[in-house]
Amino acid sequence: MFRSSTRCTSTQEWGQREMNKSSLKAVFINAKATGAKYIGVKIETEGSSQPEFIINPQENFGAKFAYYMDAYDDDLALISAKGKKDIKITGAASGKSFEDIQSQLLEEIAKGWKRLIAEAIDRVVDKALKETPPESEEERLQCEGMRETIKGMFINDSRTAAEARLISENIGKYEEIFETCMNGDDLAFKKGLIELQRLQNEAILRGEGDE
Repeated sequence: MFRSSTRCTSTQEWGQREMNKSSLKAVFINAKATGAKYIGVKIETEGSSQPEFIINPQENFGAKFAYYMDAYDDDLALISAKGKKDIKITGAASGKSFEDIQSQLLEEIAKGWKRLIAEAIDRVVDKALKETPPESEEERLQCEGMRETIKGMFINDSRTAAEARLISENIGKYEEIFETCMNGDDLAFKKGLIELQRLQNEAILRGEGDE
């Protein structure tokens, strides 16, 4: 029913991760490795209806890292506020612009492109299951595994604002790629990925030009 190849067998973790001191360290390490211009954190305070967002430029990375490591516990709760009110860092992101940080830290924006990807994959798999129903429970489970594998290939937490817009504007192209992946056409799959990479690179360059 469905043909798979090595390109559809390696998954990666995706979805919202629980923040702790180790994951915050990872954001700073990644920011340095990728030459990010800004790091932003989302802070939620007990009694406040909306979170606070703090964005610092590259020049402040060292000082802010030292402060966060000293002032917050392993669960990223502000130590000095304990017993008074709960103040926690609940999100962190690095990027080349304020818009990148916003795209990653505001959940309704960050989840938007992920939802589009997930829904497109679900449409492709559901269509395939309807057109060619599984002949056994094992085959049905294999199909469901393919669904999650493809999601793992295309969804991650590191999309920039420009890339998120690209997905929203070209979700039809992504859906075609998902269908190709399900059908096992290696050459068409590679050609589609190259085209998406080209569009992605152009979107990133446009985003950098707008800074």
